[in-house]
Amino acid sequence: MSDDDTIDSEAGNPKPAWGDLFRDGRGIYSTLVILGVCLHALQILVIAIVMPTVVADIGGADYYTWPAMLYTIGSIIGAACVGPLWAWLGVRWGYGASALAFLIGTIGCALSPDMLSLNISRGIQGLASGLVVGGGMALVSGLFAENLRKKVLAAYQGTWMIAQLLGPVMGGLFAQIGWWRGSFWSMVPIILGFAVLALRYLPDQLPNEEEADKKIHIPLLRLLILSSGVFCVALAGRSSDIQFIAPMIAGAVFLIWLAFKLDRRSKNRLYPARAMSIFSPVGLALWIMLLVGMVHTTVPLLLPLLLQVVHGVDPIWVSLVSLVISGGWTVGTFAVSGWSGQKEIYALWIGPLLMMAGLAGVAVTATEPLLAVLVFASFVMGFGMGIQNVHLIARTMAAAEKGEERITSSAMPSIRSLGTAFGAATAGLVTNLAGLGSATTPEEVGPAVTASYSFNMIPLIIAALMMFWLLRLTRDKPGG
Repeated sequence: MSDDDTIDSEAGNPKPAWGDLFRDGRGIYSTLVILGVCLHALQILVIAIVMPTVVADIGGADYYTWPAMLYTIGSIIGAACVGPLWAWLGVRWGYGASALAFLIGTIGCALSPDMLSLNISRGIQGLASGLVVGGGMALVSGLFAENLRKKVLAAYQGTWMIAQLLGPVMGGLFAQIGWWRGSFWSMVPIILGFAVLALRYLPDQLPNEEEADKKIHIPLLRLLILSSGVFCVALAGRSSDIQFIAPMIAGAVFLIWLAFKLDRRSKNRLYPARAMSIFSPVGLALWIMLLVGMVHTTVPLLLPLLLQVVHGVDPIWVSLVSLVISGGWTVGTFAVSGWSGQKEIYALWIGPLLMMAGLAGVAVTATEPLLAVLVFASFVMGFGMGIQNVHLIARTMAAAEKGEERITSSAMPSIRSLGTAFGAATAGLVTNLAGLGSATTPEEVGPAVTASYSFNMIPLIIAALMMFWLLRLTRDKPGG
């Protein structure tokens, strides 16, 4: 046994085994968390594959990107709504209602006669998926001891990686037989089982929380402002017109800032009171998640274009190379999920450095005939993200203020998805400023993608500095 393990055991937190996730009644909770992220990830990834078949069947080519966009917007808002919904309905019925909403949205997608119906159903599905994933994080915080959380989070990331592999295959199979609706119908039995487990086995209240005020109201105005801001940034991420992208990003920043400002003063908050404060451990952690989410979106978003146009990689291999980043993230997560004490601090220090080294390698080799080095650098970047992320999430849950455990946990997927949306928007802005436009030659694509990757060193450096500041703030606390 190492010194770190001894210290951890003396603190009453013996090093857990993977089997502990399914002992003492935790198996149902672990299953719900894993199933929730699986449902969410599959419905993100399948739609891109089946959309050509969808358009050929029901039309609506002008709104080709909207089903994916509305799902993303819905998931950001849904994750933010976990606190108010659970305060109103309780844990069991709140999570069960989220699953049933997911079921309604999924069946709506399967039955959609036109693109308008599909978009409405995708919005409902996205909102429900955010509630499910955000609720899953709240379950991890409330139903698992601190020494088990990193194991659950590693299983969460592993499930996401598997979904990344299965999603395109599943979508491709249904697209191949011309039955795109099957990609939704096939999820219905799983969602039903998920809903039954939630309604049957979850408690009405989490052990780490006090009884909530059942009279609390849903903050509709803040949700409307937040939704408008997210919609603006999502629209910006799907445009190639600089004169449209820039004001959309500016408007999004203002509306999201306003939503957070109003939320901070409210009693029924969507986010923790100091959600974006750099003097709060939780606020710093959420900033890091947003910034890393931006970078993690930009690199895979532009990598297929770079690989095909500049490096001449066949399309069939492009998606596999793109998975290298997620593969690195997963390997990093599992490699350090058992670390604690001083090892945990090493992971939080080393992670940002590896991310910056990996991104620098990707930027430097983007236009060079060094494909193997580019792929390795992508893996290093993902590995750095993985080894810091699992400990960052666990530390954020532990740092939550009393009474804010639920909204702190559900805020994390919401904020990270918000970073994803901003990453897509800024990628479009930077590449177009660098002259990408509709260019299809290596001489035009290479420099534009390199400019975007180089620009992303800025949020990554800021995230690294924030991580060092976070460790300084928490150095006298347990685990710090």
